[in-house]
Amino acid sequence: SANWIVVHRALMAIKDVDLMFSSLDPEYYDILMKYLYRGLSTGDRPTCDQCLRIHEKLTQRAGLGCILRALSDTVNTV
Repeated sequence: SANWIVVHRALMAIKDVDLMFSSLDPEYYDILMKYLYRGLSTGDRPTCDQCLRIHEKLTQRAGLGCILRALSDTVNTV
């Protein structure tokens, strides 16, 4: 829960999604996807809007496998 608060603040502060991906190591794409789904589960309109913007770009970059890995991993939950 404490991690989510920090990640939420960071996600909401992102202005340029493409610039964020240029500095994010691809090994963290699956973790980011998990946090995006966590954000979507809040139901908060601004959070969901931002998560969907990032989700679109992340899916283009990492492919559909990223979604499947994030949803199927029941051991490492966020």
